Amino acid sequence: MLMQSKSSPTSPKARFNPSRFIFLAALWITIGAFCGFIVAGANGVAPDSWIPFVVIGFIAASFLFSGVFVANMLRNLKPVLESAQGGIAKRILESAKGGISPGRRVLARVGKLQEAGLTVSNFNHLFIFTLTVFPEHGDPYETVTRQFITMGELPNFYTGRFVVFVEDAENPGYGLIDKDPPEDWQQKAAEPPGTYKTQKAEKSYPDKGTGLLGGERHLSARMSPARLTANLIATLVFLVLGFLAPFALVTGGIETVTTFVQDLPKTLTGRDEGNFDKEKLRKAYDRAAAYASNRQINSMNIYKGYVKLTIENPVRKNAYDDVVMRGAVVDSRPDGASASIKPEETFRISDTNFAMLEHALSDALMHGDKNQLFYIGFRNRSAISTIRVNSTSGITIDEKKFMVVTVGFNSDYGSTSRTYDAATGQFLN
Repeated sequence: MLMQSKSSPTSPKARFNPSRFIFLAALWITIGAFCGFIVAGANGVAPDSWIPFVVIGFIAASFLFSGVFVANMLRNLKPVLESAQGGIAKRILESAKGGISPGRRVLARVGKLQEAGLTVSNFNHLFIFTLTVFPEHGDPYETVTRQFITMGELPNFYTGRFVVFVEDAENPGYGLIDKDPPEDWQQKAAEPPGTYKTQKAEKSYPDKGTGLLGGERHLSARMSPARLTANLIATLVFLVLGFLAPFALVTGGIETVTTFVQDLPKTLTGRDEGNFDKEKLRKAYDRAAAYASNRQINSMNIYKGYVKLTIENPVRKNAYDDVVMRGAVVDSRPDGASASIKPEETFRISDTNFAMLEHALSDALMHGDKNQLFYIGFRNRSAISTIRVNSTSGITIDEKKFMVVTVGFNSDYGSTSRTYDAATGQFLN
């Protein structure tokens, strides 16, 4: 009779483990966040001042996950160690003693054995036994069991040898070898029925093995395709959430992350306009206006990925800061040229408005390449308005202060710009 490969009808099914799910979710989110911070840092989104905290945080997370993993591994290895010391074997063998279940002991033929590579206390060696079991009632079946034996006991289990096998009532199709059976069973194993020597198994119970974290690895309890697909989707979702978390943290919340996701196709195809998109330009201007409040500004330029201000320090007198705004994140540093900035060259945000930017950008793009657009911004300009000659005081030059909007372009041949009068919208140069 040919052996058919069948799993035990009562094989354990893979069950949902909440603690394992939480651990893996946290792990994938952390890995995604680490990758997200690398990308954010490489693109200048995350401030440099965050680097030490990020590095320390991920080192701490690595130790935490490693500690949980090791603790879980040691806890799950406990059953294996108990098996080596007779814990599991004791439960099965005791259930077969005293006539509690006299039909539980059966004969089995050793088909194959191999060392599993696990040794406890340099004495007990884990071996994998492939046995053909002959139950008192029912057809013979093949099973694979793992059991600790000593090197001194090894000669008792050569291929073709009959042994006494104790079936596990809690796990049909599996059990273990009784290394010290009663005398009557020793006699039965020494003189098995002649048909047992050639009879083949009708069904097979596969090796449950020992999982990475110890304990049994139920090969027969494989995940269904639907559950495997759900696990893969969940893994990708947690990775993406972790990846986007740094951008949400450093750029001002979920709105920026949503925008990032929406613009991802444009970014991948090189069509992302950044702050030069009309809607984003408005948001960038409004954020800068809210930050500047009523302080004096020396220059205000909006670039594709950030806004740069040279603005009056709120505490120190006659001092200015260079401020870079990426979304809601502000990186402020003292301006080294503060001493050279004259108060009359500054302006306030109330001297500007968004319509000025919109008009200047629209006109500039009619004369320049949109792909080479570098910045658009405000500054104060001085121009000679009148020259008066007085016999007493000599020549008097009157200067006119007015706001201008400058649109800059970068090309392989150098930089160019177009300047507009902010009040009239007239092109100046």
